[in-house]
Amino acid sequence: MQVALNTLGFRCYHSMEWFSNISDCTAWNAAMDAKFFGHGALFGRDQWDALLGTFGAVSADPPAVAFAEDLISAYPEAKVILVERDINDWYRSFNDAVIEPSWSPFLNFLGDWDPWLIGPVRDCHFRWIKGWWKAQSKADMQAKAMTMYMEHYELVRRITPKERLLEYRLGDGWEPLCRFLGKEAPDVDFPRVNDSAHMKEFLALVAKRSMWNLTQRVSKWIAPVVVVVLGYWLLYLR
Repeated sequence: MQVALNTLGFRCYHSMEWFSNISDCTAWNAAMDAKFFGHGALFGRDQWDALLGTFGAVSADPPAVAFAEDLISAYPEAKVILVERDINDWYRSFNDAVIEPSWSPFLNFLGDWDPWLIGPVRDCHFRWIKGWWKAQSKADMQAKAMTMYMEHYELVRRITPKERLLEYRLGDGWEPLCRFLGKEAPDVDFPRVNDSAHMKEFLALVAKRSMWNLTQRVSKWIAPVVVVVLGYWLLYLR
C-alpha cells in the first residue's frame, strides 16, 4: 500500500524512514514515553506536524501503528485505509519482517555497538515493543500477534467515521482506492511487494552500513595502540 500511495502522489511515511531520518527516533521516543510510560505531554497536531508534516500519508508500521487514535483525532480531515488480508498470511509476513529481526542476536549486537544508525532505531523499536505490545520476548510477541492485529482493526473501525474509512482487500486493484481518494487510476499495474523479502534485503543493506560504522569506530581505538606499540618497538627493541 505504501508503494501504491506513493504512486498516487501521497508521499507515505514508513518504518524504513527511520534509517534515513535518525533524528525521528527522538520524536517517536517522546511520543511513546508520553503515551505508554507517563513521561511528558501527549502529542497534538503541532507535534505530529513537526514529525510527519512533509508526508501525505502514514503507513501502519512500527511505531505509527501504535498511534491510530492519536493520528485520527489530530487529523479529522484525513482518510483512513484499512488493508484487509488473510490473518495467517499477515502473521507469516509480520513474523519474518518484524518479529524475527527485532530479536536477532546479530542485529542487536550491531545495535549495541553502532550508536549512529542501528542503535537509535533498535532502541526506539524496543520502546514500541514494550510500550504498545507489552512484550518482553520474541515468544511473547508471537503469542500476542494475531490478537493485536484483530484489536487494532476493531479499534480503527470503531473510531473512524464511515465516510472517512475504506476497507481495502489486497487484490482489489486501483479502482476502489482511487475512487476513495479522488484520484485517476494510473496506467500501471497495482504494485505487489513481498514485504518479508523486501525487509530482509533492506536490513541486509543496513547491517552492512552498520558494520562499516563499527569498523570505523574500532579503527579509532586500534590506531593509537598500534602507534604506541610501533613506537616502543622502534625505541627499545631494535
